Amino acid sequence: MKRGLLSIMVILLLLAPFCCRAESSGLLRGYVKGQGYQYACVGQYPFDKDGNTAPVLWRVLSVENGQALLMTEYVIDTTQIIFEDDPKIIEAHSYRRISSWAESDACPYLNSTVLDNLMGDDPIKEALIDKPGFGRLFVLTMEEYCITEYGFSSSRWGTQRSRWAEGTPYALKQRNLYKDGSNGMVCYWASSPKDPNGYYMDLVGYDGHISEGAYTRTNVGIRPCILVDLSQVTISGGSGTMAAPYTFAYTGSAPAAEAPAAPENTEVPATPRTVVTLFVPQTPAPEATEAPAAPENTEVPTTPRAVVTLFVPQTPAPEMLAPEMPTPAPAENGSITVSFVGDCSVGDSYQYKQSNTSYHTVIDEKGYDWPFSLVSNYLKNDDLTVANLEVVFTTRSKHADKLYNLCADPDHVNILTAGGVDMVNTVNNHCWDFEQAGYEDSIAVLDAAGINRFGSVYPTQSYGHDDLGVADVGGIRIGFVGFSYPQDSDIKRIASRIETLKRERGCDLVVVSLHWGRETHMTPESWQMSYAKDVIKAGADVIWGHHPHVIQPIQFYQGKPIFYSTGNFTFGTMSQVDPSTGIFQLTYHRDASGAVVLDQMQVIPCQTQASPDFRPYELTDDAARRAVWTKLTFKKDYVNCENPPASFLDTGIVRFENGQMLP
Repeated sequence: MKRGLLSIMVILLLLAPFCCRAESSGLLRGYVKGQGYQYACVGQYPFDKDGNTAPVLWRVLSVENGQALLMTEYVIDTTQIIFEDDPKIIEAHSYRRISSWAESDACPYLNSTVLDNLMGDDPIKEALIDKPGFGRLFVLTMEEYCITEYGFSSSRWGTQRSRWAEGTPYALKQRNLYKDGSNGMVCYWASSPKDPNGYYMDLVGYDGHISEGAYTRTNVGIRPCILVDLSQVTISGGSGTMAAPYTFAYTGSAPAAEAPAAPENTEVPATPRTVVTLFVPQTPAPEATEAPAAPENTEVPTTPRAVVTLFVPQTPAPEMLAPEMPTPAPAENGSITVSFVGDCSVGDSYQYKQSNTSYHTVIDEKGYDWPFSLVSNYLKNDDLTVANLEVVFTTRSKHADKLYNLCADPDHVNILTAGGVDMVNTVNNHCWDFEQAGYEDSIAVLDAAGINRFGSVYPTQSYGHDDLGVADVGGIRIGFVGFSYPQDSDIKRIASRIETLKRERGCDLVVVSLHWGRETHMTPESWQMSYAKDVIKAGADVIWGHHPHVIQPIQFYQGKPIFYSTGNFTFGTMSQVDPSTGIFQLTYHRDASGAVVLDQMQVIPCQTQASPDFRPYELTDDAARRAVWTKLTFKKDYVNCENPPASFLDTGIVRFENGQMLP
C-alpha cells in the first residue's frame, strides 16, 4: 500500500511542472537579458493560402501581477486599416478622424473576426483580459514597443531584431502583405494611432524601426497581443522554448481581472517640467541680428559624451491648443507627401536662457506643444516632416568663441516630437557651438527620442560625423545628405554619398540639404545656382537650402526642385528679419514602371513670430499669401532652369504630369 502511494506521489511530482497553475508555478517568466524569451502556443489560425489552420506561437513579454503579456511571432492577418467604411468617403479620401484605437475599424475587427478565428470554441478565450480601450486582442502602443523590460530596444530607429516579425503564408499570399527580399521579414505591421487629429498610425517596419504611415494602406499587417489571467489557466505541456512552447489549459476558477491602463501616447499628466540650468543668470543684452558665422573649428578635443536625461512631454492647457486649421487634401492613393520647414532653433543663445522672454522661459510656461501648435495639423498629416535643427541639445557650458552659441535643454527635443517633426538636418554653423561633446550630446538626445537625423560635419576627420539619413515612407525610400557651407571640393563627396544611398541603400529619391548663402538676403548668389545644378547632375532629386533666415525663390532644374532657402520657422535669439516662411511640400508616387515621380509642389504660406511667441502660423489673407508666393518667384528666367508657372502666384501649387510642369 505504501509502495503504491509512493509511486503515485512520484508520478504527481513528475507531472507537476506541466499540470499546475501558471500563476504560482514559477515556470512562466518574462524576458530576461541573457536568457531571452519564453514561448507559448495559444489558439490556431489560417496559415496557408488554402486557409488551413496551425497553432499560433506567442512570445512572453512579461509576467506581472498574475498576468502574462504575450505577443504573436507572426503577422497573422491583414485588413484594410482604414477608419471609414463608406466607399464614397474612402474614394474621396475624406475619412473621419479618431481619438483612440477603440474608434478604429481595426479594434473591432481584431476582437471579432480575428479573435473568433484564433480561439474558436476554446474556453481559454475566457482567460483573456480585456485591456481598456483595446479589447482582448490588441496592439502595443508606440511607447510599449520601446520598453527594454520586454526585450525591445528603447530606440525607435535602427535594425531591431527584437521587433522583427514574419508573415503567415495566408497573410502574404491571400491578404497581399509583402515582405523584404533580403531577410524575409514583413515590411509593416500596425501599432497604435500616431495622433488623434491626424490620418496616421504607428507602423513597425521589417527592420524593427517604428515610424508612421497613412492608415489607408491595404498591406499593413496586424501583430496582436493578449493578456492572460494566470489564475484561470494551467501549464499543460511544453518547456517554454521556441521548439517546445508552453501550452495552457483553462481552469476557470477565478474571474478575469481588469488590466491596468496602458501608457497613453497622447494623454500625459501636465506635471511641471524639470529644467536643467548650469549657467549663471546674466542681464540679457538687447536682441540683435545673428552675427556672421565664425569659421568652424578644425581642432576639437575629444571630450567624453554626457549622459542625457529625457523628459516626458506635457499636455498643454486648453487655452494653448491650436485652433482648428484647414488641412491639405489627402494625396492620391499610393502617393506620399514630404514637408520641409526651415531653421528651427528651439532654444536660445546660452547667455539669454534666463531672460523673461527667452525660448526656455516660454516653454516652461506654455509646454512643449506650444511652438508648432498653430501649424501642427499640416506637419502631422503629411507622411514625413523634415526640419533644419539649428540648436544643440546639451547642458554643457564650454562653447566656441563666438557671439551666439545656440543651445537647448535636452528635454526640448519633445518640442519636435510634439510638433510632428520626423527627421532633422543636424549640420550647420551652430552644430559645433559646444564643440564635439555638445554635438554628440545632441545626436544622442535625438536618437533616444526616435527622431531620424542626417548630416556630415568634418567627414574627413577622425572626430567628424558622416551620417546619411534614410526614411521609408509609403513604400518609397528617401535618402538624405547634409553639408554645411559647401565648397567646390564637396561636390565629389556629395556625389559619392548620393551614389551610396541609391546603389547600396536602395533609395528611390535623395534629398541634399545645404546650409549656405548670405544671411538676410532674399535671393541666392549666382554660384549657388551653378552649384545646385552640379548637385542635381550628381543624382540629387531635391535641393533643400537654409541659413539665410529668410525665404528665397524656387527653381526647377531637370524637373527637380531647388529650394535655395526655406527661411526661419521657429527661432530663439533672433532679431527682426523678414518673417515670411512656409511649409514646403513635395508629393510623389510610384508609377506603373516602378519609377518614383514628382506630382506636385505646394508651399503653405506662413509667418514666423519673434519673442515671446515663437509660433509660426499660416497666413489666411489672400494678399499676404500672394506676397509670400511672390517672394518665392524669380523676376526673370535663367538658362536651363524653370521658374514656377504664373498660376503659382495664385495657388502656391506647381503640378507635374509625366515629368512635365503644368501651366
